[in-house]
Amino acid sequence: MNNKLKLTGFFALFAGVFFIAHIFGRGENDVAVKTEILGEQDVVFGRGSGSHESFAIMPDFENPPSVEPNDLIYNLARNTVPIVNEEYNVIFFLVAKAASSEWIRFFMRLNSSPLWCEEGIHGKTHEGLKFLSDYSIEEATEMMTSKDWTRAIFVRNPKPRILSAFLDKAISHKRGFIRDKCPIYASRGGAYDECVERREDFSFFLYNITTTLNKNVHWRSIYSRVDEKWWPWMNYVANMEHLGDDAEHFLKSLKSNMDGASAWDRIGKTGWSANERDCDKLGDSAFLAKKDTRHKTNAKDQLRHYYTPELERFVETHYAEDLNNPY
Repeated sequence: MNNKLKLTGFFALFAGVFFIAHIFGRGENDVAVKTEILGEQDVVFGRGSGSHESFAIMPDFENPPSVEPNDLIYNLARNTVPIVNEEYNVIFFLVAKAASSEWIRFFMRLNSSPLWCEEGIHGKTHEGLKFLSDYSIEEATEMMTSKDWTRAIFVRNPKPRILSAFLDKAISHKRGFIRDKCPIYASRGGAYDECVERREDFSFFLYNITTTLNKNVHWRSIYSRVDEKWWPWMNYVANMEHLGDDAEHFLKSLKSNMDGASAWDRIGKTGWSANERDCDKLGDSAFLAKKDTRHKTNAKDQLRHYYTPELERFVETHYAEDLNNPY
């Protein structure tokens, strides 16, 4: 009897050790697998991928909010209204300097719009896309609160994002910056000549331009692009820093309500290149596997060159809502 008790105790101890090792020894891959499974079954509980597997705040399904005419997500004049694709039941929130041009092209191509590969893509969006504001208040509210819809956004750390905006708009597009941004800056109390002369000064851009033109789509905070009441209802939040992997995971989770095909299989896994403005020469890469050369700034590689500790603290303070977004 004593031997049987000892043997039973030994197996119990072994099982306990194995269980603890399994729970506490899980790596990042285990987390990603769990997230992917949940994401395909129910996007409300499988939010995002990679490091976005846990969210502190969940929506109140018993008391959902309603879309209002002046909501950021509904008022088209604010440039913050998301794209809608009914076949895949997805509402996609664009974020400037987080591959927004590429995502516009993707959704236009998903809609079979022949304009997806043309120049001036931002001026053609209404010819190949539908937006939340194209629906009635009641329809928009249903889509924003239904478990059957994916409401997705790709976020980005503000330090490389704001630097990317500076390198793109103030450095690479000098004439447009002087023509469009400096007059606005001057009309709001700034000095036009200083704006022109210090165009290449990153500290001037941070301290003066981003604060004076604080609603500009390219450097306004991501948090301010969505009404606070709607953030808990964002059920797919992914990361620009893991763009390729998160984009693939996201598109695999979107299934057509017509034939069941995923958006990834439909047009995501091949047919893309680093130049999406040549309709006759499609590439053989996956979506976002290569960065569009027109928008590539290599901001991440230049962070140490442009940022001082003081400038870092400025961004951490003025973009704290992005860095501390609980959703």
